[in-house]
Amino acid sequence: MKNIKKVSLLSVLSLAVAIPLTASATATTDVAPATTDSTAVSQSANTSTDVNTPKVGDHVITPQATDPVLDVRLRGTEMSKPFTIRAGYGYVKVWVRNYGSQKIKLTVTQGSGAGTVKLSGTIYPGEDWSSPINSSAWSTGDFYVNLTSGSADMSGQVSVRTGTTRGELE
Repeated sequence: MKNIKKVSLLSVLSLAVAIPLTASATATTDVAPATTDSTAVSQSANTSTDVNTPKVGDHVITPQATDPVLDVRLRGTEMSKPFTIRAGYGYVKVWVRNYGSQKIKLTVTQGSGAGTVKLSGTIYPGEDWSSPINSSAWSTGDFYVNLTSGSADMSGQVSVRTGTTRGELE
């Protein structure tokens, strides 16, 4: 009796394994053959030589590129700190935190501490100030952040970032 049960169980298991194998073989043989049309298949992605040159219609994602060019603590009653605008980074934003007891006058000049004034502002005690972003790109080269506070020592922070677009600095 035990042998009959074993044989029956073995038969059932054999069928359980055989039926799916037969079904999958049948399923794969019932697939219609692939056809081609007369239109040539373009494989330009595989043969392109100008992959780094965007063209009209391309979906180019440009990472936001900003350059932190200056970040210093304010000290003394007068400071002049240089920074450089690199090619392509002509948009500028300045941040000042005034922890001192006197207002701070700020200018950003081109070429030297006494050069052409590109930006100016006044930062009052306890104020966090940020400059408007220039409407057109500044030229490359050396610039200076000049800060004065009259007779009281300055306390705070000044930071400058440059970007490739205005939107990156907003």
